[in-house]
Amino acid sequence: MANMLFNRNNQNNAPLVQLQQIRQQGPSNVLFNQMYQNNPQFKQFADSMRGKTPEQAFQENGLDFNRFKNLKW
Repeated sequence: MANMLFNRNNQNNAPLVQLQQIRQQGPSNVLFNQMYQNNPQFKQFADSMRGKTPEQAFQENGLDFNRFKNLKW
């Protein structure tokens, strides 16, 4: 199943709309808590990252933390 958040051609954009509504309601911990409770993959990922530094989390997932850190936002 394609990722509905990044598939712009998807006619059913309800998950994206729901995320936007949650984001407007309050702080990011509201979104985190909802995803943690309702998305088993997100819960597994969050649990596996608990207690790790950002550097460790990036390294374990094959990402370059220094490259991310130097991005211009």
